[in-house]
Amino acid sequence: MRTPPEGITVGNRYEKDEIEATFDTGFGYQISGINPRRDSQDKRYVLLFANEDGPYGDSVTQGRFEYIGEGLSGDQSESSPGNSVLIDAISSGTPVHFFYQDSGDGEWEYQGLVDVHDYRFERQDGRQVLVFEMEHQEEH
Repeated sequence: MRTPPEGITVGNRYEKDEIEATFDTGFGYQISGINPRRDSQDKRYVLLFANEDGPYGDSVTQGRFEYIGEGLSGDQSESSPGNSVLIDAISSGTPVHFFYQDSGDGEWEYQGLVDVHDYRFERQDGRQVLVFEMEHQEEH
């Protein structure tokens, strides 16, 4: 899914159920940060979420930003499903659709496609976490 589905526009805000309906997917009780998915042609894509009040200190701004990998306790792993799909996206070009939520707001702003450039392990709060270097793609 190299382009967002019809009805999803950069800069617009969406409720969880709108995102589920438009991307034809379900998140269960709540949205997790990294959501590997497959489209109707069985091509992989990722729905990526960050929020201001989230458990990670993601530094998210337009342009280049850092995103903390998945895993709330202990050392994070390159082989976990979400982290491995982001690592693969560096070389495979897997489309990553990025949503951001402001503090206390139930809606998610679609910020478009992002590129995953690199990752590294970093020690934070006594454990190893994966820090992904990402960049918002230019709108065409």
